[in-house]
Amino acid sequence: MSLARRACLAAVVTAALAVAAAVGGHLVPARHRVESVPAPATAWPGGPIVRVSLPHALVRQAAGRPAVSSISSLGSLNWAGYAVSRRGIRFNVVQATFFVPYLTCSKALGQTLSSDWVGLDGFVGEPDSVEQGGIGADCSAARKATYYAWWETYPDPETRAALSVRPGDSVTAIVSYNSSHKNFRITLVDNTGGGRFSVTRGCPAVKIDKRAVTCPRNSAEVISEAPATGTSAEKVVIAHLSDYDAVSFGGVAISDASGQRGTLVSGHWGTTKIIQLRSSGAIVALPTATEAATFDNYWLREN
Repeated sequence: MSLARRACLAAVVTAALAVAAAVGGHLVPARHRVESVPAPATAWPGGPIVRVSLPHALVRQAAGRPAVSSISSLGSLNWAGYAVSRRGIRFNVVQATFFVPYLTCSKALGQTLSSDWVGLDGFVGEPDSVEQGGIGADCSAARKATYYAWWETYPDPETRAALSVRPGDSVTAIVSYNSSHKNFRITLVDNTGGGRFSVTRGCPAVKIDKRAVTCPRNSAEVISEAPATGTSAEKVVIAHLSDYDAVSFGGVAISDASGQRGTLVSGHWGTTKIIQLRSSGAIVALPTATEAATFDNYWLREN
């Protein structure tokens, strides 16, 4: 890790510790466990956001920064990063370039999983669809790291892409919607290795709770996630998050159905900063402030 990256990480951790002290010191290591929350009957390796109450200290911290006063914040059990949305807006394209992280598996408490992706849907209301593509970085129970590319049109299952990725590779992920053909194109490009994968799919022809999935395209996201690894009709179990240290996202570009283009922060739509938490309020992963079309997600602990 570079000295600049170490300094940035130190600053993020210092800020997180200050926030944790304000909410009762939740960064003190807790017993290793998974979070179980209500969910649909089908499982997802990627999928909609699972929300959790954001500690008041984090709300005050976000509101106290004039540079991001237009950015709201919320907590999630599985997502960290940014989402954009606005009533009445449908999004057509989201893309970002990021580096496949070098995992630290040596201290993992059993199997851990992580995904870094861009996508449409999955954030607004009670979402029943997500169109997304990115990479997975997992630690096995034997503390061995594996890396792979994947795509998904939730609630259909995740599919691993025919694209090899390695830690340190620069990867560009793009999800776009073709209004003429009414389908989604998910593209993954390994800028370092030179490989490329692309697939076109329509909105899944399935029902959730007797309702047809509609793929409304009412949000766009750039996210690091702790995937869901198991489910029943009553709950979904969120995996322990792999120690990815930091994932740097750049070149974030978004456009809506009316042709408006921008990055994460734009006058055309609202921006939400998503902080991954345990249900207790402990910070798991924390995004930095946005700088033009870039931001970092920092891993702080397993969830």
